Amino acid sequence: MKKIINFFKEVRAEFKHISWPKRESIIQSTIVVISISIIVSLILGGFDFIFTQAIGLIGSKPVTKVENILPTTAPNLPTINLAQPTIKK
Repeated sequence: MKKIINFFKEVRAEFKHISWPKRESIIQSTIVVISISIIVSLILGGFDFIFTQAIGLIGSKPVTKVENILPTTAPNLPTINLAQPTIKK
């Protein structure tokens, strides 16, 4: 228990040696990060829109109906007779 208390005392002493950034610097950095994030998202959204339109012009249309994806009839499955099982020797 004494080691744990000593550890936290050392941590507290080390925290006094840290040079923390000023509030204005943090606000400025936050504004820069948010601005760059918005710019990159607009660029990527623009590329996505352009490629979607280009693919649409080529003629590839997305499938919108479920009936075009799934088969209309059930596949032929083998029937198993559980009433009269056969055992091979």
